[in-house]
Amino acid sequence: MGIRAAAVEVDITPPILPIEKPGWIVRILADRVADPIFAKVILIEAAGVRVGFVSLDLLSVRWPEVDRIREIAASLGIPKQNLMVAATHSHTGPAIASPGLARRDPNYVGWMIGRVSDGLHRAVESLVPARLAIKSGIDGRISFIRRCVMKDGSVKTHPSPSAAIRCPEGVIDPEVGVLALQDLAGKTLGLIFNFACHPTHGGGEPTLSAGWPGQLSLTIKRTVGEGCVTCFLNGALGDAHHQSTIIPDYVDTKERVGQLLAETVSKLLPTMTFADDARITSSAETIRIPLRDIDGPYGVDMKNRQRFAPDAIYETLIARLRAKKARRDYVLAQVQALRISEAVFVALPCEPFTAVGLEIKMRSLVQPTYVVGCANGMVGYVPTQTAFDRGGYETTLSMGSKLDPGAADLLIGAALRAIQSTT
Repeated sequence: MGIRAAAVEVDITPPILPIEKPGWIVRILADRVADPIFAKVILIEAAGVRVGFVSLDLLSVRWPEVDRIREIAASLGIPKQNLMVAATHSHTGPAIASPGLARRDPNYVGWMIGRVSDGLHRAVESLVPARLAIKSGIDGRISFIRRCVMKDGSVKTHPSPSAAIRCPEGVIDPEVGVLALQDLAGKTLGLIFNFACHPTHGGGEPTLSAGWPGQLSLTIKRTVGEGCVTCFLNGALGDAHHQSTIIPDYVDTKERVGQLLAETVSKLLPTMTFADDARITSSAETIRIPLRDIDGPYGVDMKNRQRFAPDAIYETLIARLRAKKARRDYVLAQVQALRISEAVFVALPCEPFTAVGLEIKMRSLVQPTYVVGCANGMVGYVPTQTAFDRGGYETTLSMGSKLDPGAADLLIGAALRAIQSTT
């Protein structure tokens, strides 16, 4: 039967400003737009099975919105388990969910889901015979571990370059995963792109933007073709960042990041071998992850905590967490695996540390394995146990860092089981 595919994008820039934006702990009101915010939709069909990816230029997406989008997809012949809904984790998008103080606008959220629905309908209507290729490249020029081990043994996130730094705490994941779709005439319809790095340029400003993933998309359009849709799926980005902590005067702009990654992809595309058939399978597992002991060793008084906002803001968030924990002492997290030919995309509803993503990749029975963070909900940071022992921002208790230190092992186990179920 062969492959059919479609790739569309819809503008989800808020029609009314100002609007609150998340990702900076404090409240920020955005009153201008630097560049448009998009939802990207890519559908692939083979042997009567449809699978879909929705990428949103937003910080994160809550499970209730994921479920609403999946309901729409299910009505179009895409089983709920076969649709991945991911946020690029841009810190310059409008708030539809936030672990900080930003308040989401329900009217915007409803409008946004309506636009995504339009995109899904358009994608189903525009399915065409297609070919598919999958390949990985390497780019070590962009992403850096933002947590540094200091000479006193503690960890600081985003420390100023100084002699007090001993080394970055971990290693980046330089893999650039690309799934490319062509029509039968050789025109590139869309690219699914996986790479691990925070997009935070301009996060503290009152401006909306798609960040460096948006610049990646714009550059791909200029080099590959205006009709090419770039569906970016961020990776295990919890401690990975585009700003170096150990190179003084490092030049870092969203344009540079987007252009360098587009350059890597553009060099990869001519080397890819396209096939006219594919095998598609999926799997998902929902697990319980305990919330952290608020008054325990990794709680409010943990050693080497690092706060990026006034204490009063953190106390507000911790009070909210106490109320949440009183209602239910755990969070639910769905781990999803979508297998397309030789590759598998495994979605985690969190900000996993790079080491968590690499552990999944190295132990996976399927190669390549592409780990997707900020997908199908958001339960917060997932550091390693070693990171908890050293401290730093990502382990400091708040609504964005609220899980038990064993969360990484639980998610790794669920990811490996989900991957195995697709084989």
